[in-house]
Amino acid sequence: MPTDSSLRSTREGRKCATESRRRSRHVRDVVIIFPEQDPDGSTPEWQHKLEASGLLVIDREVPEGFPDVMSAIYAVNGFEVAPTVTISDSLPDASSQLDSEWSARTATYQLTGIGTTFYVLAPVARGHEVGWIHVKDTIGSNLPSRIRAGTGRSDFLTMSEDGRVMCAVSTEEVETWIVVHQFP
Repeated sequence: MPTDSSLRSTREGRKCATESRRRSRHVRDVVIIFPEQDPDGSTPEWQHKLEASGLLVIDREVPEGFPDVMSAIYAVNGFEVAPTVTISDSLPDASSQLDSEWSARTATYQLTGIGTTFYVLAPVARGHEVGWIHVKDTIGSNLPSRIRAGTGRSDFLTMSEDGRVMCAVSTEEVETWIVVHQFP
């Protein structure tokens, strides 16, 4: 059972990290990285996969009132979901078309904030349990291709920093969808 002093120390550490993040949001071009560690001290698999995709983990704090993970997943996988864009997997340039359409949709709906930052779900099995991860795109183009190369998966789900726009890629039987959903 934790002691009062260890609980106080943990709370103080969280408070300092939160205050540090709050201060960092007021300064442009400064990114404070809070490395994640598994209980054994190693970097989690999901972080390795995001980094392999050119996404730098900023933190895992989400703003108050941010859409919960399951609401976002249902907005992509629900029975009545209609894709914003469909791309046939049989096209010879399907991958480059997906990258191009992704760039167009994310620009139209303003997915990224200042400095190409947004939230993403962990690209691993049971990623919903990890929750939203605040990332910075260090490359800025061809995100669907980079996610596929870095994670081995084509499906992924992103959310704007204000929690109002969700953009996702979903693979279906013979086509790939881009789904855009706007939260109130």
